[in-house]
Amino acid sequence: MRATSNPTASYVFDLGTGNPVHMKLDMPETRITPHELLPVIYSLADEIIRHSCETQTSINKPVQCNQGCSACCNQLVPVSEYEAAHLAAVVRAMPQAQRSRIVTRFSKAIENLELADLLTKITDIFAHEAHDWRQMLDLKKYYWKLAIPCPFLEDDSCSIHPHRPIACRQYLVTSPQSHCANIYSADEAHDVVIHPVDIGGALASFSGEGLQQSRILPLIFSLLAERGIRSQTPPALPADQMMGRFLDLLSTCFTRKD
Repeated sequence: MRATSNPTASYVFDLGTGNPVHMKLDMPETRITPHELLPVIYSLADEIIRHSCETQTSINKPVQCNQGCSACCNQLVPVSEYEAAHLAAVVRAMPQAQRSRIVTRFSKAIENLELADLLTKITDIFAHEAHDWRQMLDLKKYYWKLAIPCPFLEDDSCSIHPHRPIACRQYLVTSPQSHCANIYSADEAHDVVIHPVDIGGALASFSGEGLQQSRILPLIFSLLAERGIRSQTPPALPADQMMGRFLDLLSTCFTRKD
C-alpha cells in the first residue's frame, strides 16, 4: 500500500487493486496520543472497508450483513488496548440507566467465563499465545459454544455502532445470513471478506512511535483493563506525524500481498 498526504490531510491509498482509495481525514491540529488518533483510524478503516465491499459487489459476491443480523455478536472479539480504553470511556459517558445495563452485561459475561472454567485460559492465551492461530481458533470455538452475547448488543443491533472496534467493522460475509448461526461448522460455507490491509492488527501493534508487540484483549475485558491501560504514558506527536507513523506501519507490516 502507498499513502501520500498534504497539509489538508488528503490521502491516496494504493491497495494494489488498480482502484486507489481517495479520501480526506479530519486531523486534529494539536499534539495527540495514539488514543486520540483512534477516531481518525476508524474513518480510515471505514473507507477501506467500503472499498472492499465495492470490490466484492463487482465480482458478484455482495456483502450480506445488515441491521438485525446479529449472530456474529456472539463471537470472541479481539480489540487493541486503545479500543478497550475507548469502549470503557464510551460506557462511562452513557446515561445512568443505559450504563447500568451495559456494565451488568459485562459482569455477566465474565461470570459465564468463570463458570465455564475459561477465564484463566482466555487471559493466558491473549497475554502470551495470541500469535498462535490454532490456539486462538480453538478458543474462539469454545467461546462460541457458550453463546455469550456482546454487552453492547440491544434488540439485535449494536448500541454503540459508531464506536464499534475494528474487528467488528472488518467482519463482513458474502455467504447467506442463515450460515452465520454455524460459523464453525464444516457443513456451512462461510465466506468472510478478506481486506487488503489488516488495520486492526496494525492498531494493536502501534506504539505511537512504531512497531511493538501486539497488545490485544477480549472486548469483554475492556472495563476491567481500562485502569491499567490508562496508567501507561503513550507518546504525543503532532497529529499528522502520528498518522504518518501509523500509515508507515500499516503499509510496511500489515498489507496483504495475496
